[in-house]
Amino acid sequence: MGTAAEHAREFDRISDRITALNAEKARIDAELAASTEELRKVFETKMMDHFWPGRPGPHRTNLADTTTATEIACLLRISERSAHRLVQYSALLVNYHPRTLSALREGAISWPHATTLLHEYLGLPHHAAARLEEALLPIAADTTVPRLSYRARRLRTELHPEALEKRACTAAQGRRVDLEAADDAMAWLHVHLPATDAAAIDARLTHAARTLEGPAERRTLPQLRIDVLTDLLLGDSARPDHGGAPGSSASGGYRIRAHVNVTVPVLTLLGVDDAPADLEGYGPIPADIARRLAAHAPSFTRLLTHPETGAVLSVGRNTYAVPADLKKWLRVRDRTCRHPGCSIPAVRCELDHTVPWSRGGPTTHDNLAHLCRKHHMLKSEGIWHYDQPTPGTLVATSPGGRAYACDPEPPPF
Repeated sequence: MGTAAEHAREFDRISDRITALNAEKARIDAELAASTEELRKVFETKMMDHFWPGRPGPHRTNLADTTTATEIACLLRISERSAHRLVQYSALLVNYHPRTLSALREGAISWPHATTLLHEYLGLPHHAAARLEEALLPIAADTTVPRLSYRARRLRTELHPEALEKRACTAAQGRRVDLEAADDAMAWLHVHLPATDAAAIDARLTHAARTLEGPAERRTLPQLRIDVLTDLLLGDSARPDHGGAPGSSASGGYRIRAHVNVTVPVLTLLGVDDAPADLEGYGPIPADIARRLAAHAPSFTRLLTHPETGAVLSVGRNTYAVPADLKKWLRVRDRTCRHPGCSIPAVRCELDHTVPWSRGGPTTHDNLAHLCRKHHMLKSEGIWHYDQPTPGTLVATSPGGRAYACDPEPPPF
């Protein structure tokens, strides 16, 4: 069993190791930031002269940021949004806040602390940001990230030379909604909006949910809140008889009306088996949901996925325009932008001729792929290059000469 003293020594040993590992992780994060900024400067000062000679400084910097993020995303196998944040944070740490970078390198603060601090420094004049950094670093070394964030917001408001009302108006221009896939046919809907509107919506959801509570109501308050939100957005009214089935409405109708692709195995549709269907941009959804969707669908689109089925997979050099059925086939095949690591849904992307039409590239399934607007631009500028050695497999070559292969996702079933 061991004595109390032995248990205490073991506890101390493990605790010291955790603390040391956390400090080492912070040091590695600092070195990663420094190396990321070093790579960005290489793109800005050297490679941009090759790709964009004579372009003004701000354009070079923005393109260098984007190019660095696309390279980092492939190197680290992270999303481009995460890579962009890393590039931006690294530039700020190295060029404007070396004290925060030093604290990170010494293990006094963690990467989440550092990014919280950088978020608060943004938008402040240099002298005000320096004062905020001096005030917050000791706090960051001795508190949690949520507490640091609360203290930082208050100090930033005091130090910022611009009125909060004006800043809030500017910040509201960045309002947005993002969808994040989760497990088990679920997803997160992230909404970034003014705090007053968020608080009002939150209060209204709670009030509406409370009116539905009663002895016969089996749903919890969180379930009622999300059912109210879903019904409001999709056009139905929440009632106590809500069945609670995913995708169903209080009135028993099926709420999904927007055009999305749900690929359903024919045997699932017929009820012979329960193989999952595939929801475009998400992945597998239960068979019963797919069958309910199909039952209320106003029409069907037959997606032909093999040359022998009769799909138009090529119009050769006869036309630049992509036929409608080939567009649908490619949308199902690609699902997202085909640049490695990019997750923008294909429906929001552009179909690109891998070998450009102007250079003899045909309009065929093995010379077409979806690219989002950003990656399409980087290809058009000659910064990233793409090849399609086999149908659907895209090989992206970065400005640094590294090649990254992106195979199409296997069929959903």
